[in-house]
Amino acid sequence: MKVRLLIFLLYSTLFFGCKKFVEAPKETCFIPYVDFVAYNVDPSTLEVSFTSITSYNGTITSHQWDFGDGTTFSGEIPPPHKYPSQSGSGAGSSYRITYKVANECGEAYWTDSILISRCLPNVQFTYKMLNDTTIQFTNKTTSSSPVTYLWDFGDSTKSTTSETTFTKTYLYNGKYTVVLKATNACGDNYYFLPIGVCSKPVPAQKITLSGCSTVEVDASDTRNGATYQWNFGNGVVLPEIPSPSPAISYTYPQNGSYTITLKVMNKNKCDSAIITSSVNIEGKSVVPNNKWSYTSDDLEYHFSRETVVNATSYTWLFGDGTSSTEQNPEKVYDNPGVYEITLVAANDCGEYRFTDSVSVPSYDEIGNAPNTGFRDVIVISATQIYYLGNDGILYKSDTSGNWSSIELPDRLTFNNNTRLYKDLDNNIWVYGRSEVARLDGTTWTSYFRQTELDRNTTIDGITVDNTGILWVIADRRLRKNGEPIDVKENVQFSAIEYAPETNRIWITANNRSVLYYVDANGTDLNTVLTSGIVGGSDQLQVHVNGDLFLSTGTGIIRTNSSGVFVTSYSALTTGGLLTGNPGSYDFDTEGNMWVLYQGRLLKVPLSSSTATKNYSYTSDLTGLSAISVLTNSSQDNDLVVIKTTGNAVFQIK
Repeated sequence: MKVRLLIFLLYSTLFFGCKKFVEAPKETCFIPYVDFVAYNVDPSTLEVSFTSITSYNGTITSHQWDFGDGTTFSGEIPPPHKYPSQSGSGAGSSYRITYKVANECGEAYWTDSILISRCLPNVQFTYKMLNDTTIQFTNKTTSSSPVTYLWDFGDSTKSTTSETTFTKTYLYNGKYTVVLKATNACGDNYYFLPIGVCSKPVPAQKITLSGCSTVEVDASDTRNGATYQWNFGNGVVLPEIPSPSPAISYTYPQNGSYTITLKVMNKNKCDSAIITSSVNIEGKSVVPNNKWSYTSDDLEYHFSRETVVNATSYTWLFGDGTSSTEQNPEKVYDNPGVYEITLVAANDCGEYRFTDSVSVPSYDEIGNAPNTGFRDVIVISATQIYYLGNDGILYKSDTSGNWSSIELPDRLTFNNNTRLYKDLDNNIWVYGRSEVARLDGTTWTSYFRQTELDRNTTIDGITVDNTGILWVIADRRLRKNGEPIDVKENVQFSAIEYAPETNRIWITANNRSVLYYVDANGTDLNTVLTSGIVGGSDQLQVHVNGDLFLSTGTGIIRTNSSGVFVTSYSALTTGGLLTGNPGSYDFDTEGNMWVLYQGRLLKVPLSSSTATKNYSYTSDLTGLSAISVLTNSSQDNDLVVIKTTGNAVFQIK
């Protein structure tokens, strides 16, 4: 469009007409802006070239030309149009041209007159390049009457010269549209040609040997250069994509004589040039190699890097003030975070170093997750991870990002009360309003009838004992396979869990500062006065060793298997990191409790909670909604954490 717009600017005074909008623009809908230019009128053949100048508002649906001689054309740019023969050599004929353009908002047109005559000057010119920026123009216009000229060279300069041959020097490379206007007694005629001005690069390079077998190449003395690329004579071409930098450094891996070839491209990419230089390499510098890797378990890292050719020593700077001179060192970080690691390989000729960063601990996004957000997660194994999506669908994945989906039971009313549960046999359950069901493969088996509740009831918590009996909390009451467990006082039960070690069903209440339990083979409700429970509890988990962990308004309370207070995890014992009721928590096999508090991930060592650390050292690990521990072995645990928005599922090593 640049050429057409230039033509329009040059010839805007050539044709005077009127513009009419058939349909007025709407508030948010605009019809096209329409214009055109006629040029290169050939007096001998009466052919005229046309080009459109149109602002494409909306979607153009049609272009229509009427050449004023009874002929038309459909399309944006018509071919040269030949007008009827003219009688004699007089002033010729005037034709009214109409150009119409339509879009979805309406139609607009531009109409103008053009003089067609055999007595117009037959305007033409040719050119040739004398050097990179100087052009010789030859005016080949013929006319039956005296003629004057106006040249426009496309770079804001003009001339009225009548010389047949002359030169013009451009100051800058570029593409220019040159227009010649010729005027005689009959009128004006125009001719234009696009011209490219291209300055050939003149390459130069200076080569300096450094570090035994490293070459420093400087091509800054190159003239008219824009991008640079080197072939080092051993099959290596750098950079892979030509760069605007005129300097480069390269270390040869082997001794020998090499030819370094520089290729330079100019600014407009219209010309290039090369230059060669010879170099003799006799040293053994370190050959750059930035390939390294690591394996990790929580804050413990094992680093390794590939052998660096010619290196005699290695140094690792771990970003926390510590270092190692081993090629493959082990490192235990004191705190989570992002650390900048510098790796150095050296010999007597010099060194090669590079810097990278590592997130401690290592974490990966489990790929291909549906973009729904998740509210609950339960890990069975590395190949069986279950997620409750915000869209009311149960999803399953492995740690490699292979996903499938399972519709929730039809009778379940999906809402904020819907939750997942894992029993002793690693079965997945779902419960909430009007349903409690177990997943058997890819289908659901409903157990709601066993509760003897009506379909308007919301189940707030479930557990399954070792005989398969279903215990539920519904409407704040406790039921055993549908049989209510009576309690005389107004207790609002909130959480329930089965303890295999004691064969007890443990229950908490959010309005009582006590614990309750029922022997799994009985129905009597027992009360345990446990210190530290302030204002009740709404979460309960049984550790593998039989201890109970209850959430409270100040943190988490730990009791033994009989409900006797052992310790608390609160602001005083966690360095101020856990100061209230957690959102979710789980245990690994290495003696740690992992807690989500206010969307952050905390690691709480059970035996020394004063060493609690905040693992939300990056924005990826903030705003978390649930957590589940993936046990790989007794000494290796991963974490799966989720968010409620976006496809955010992370595995923490």
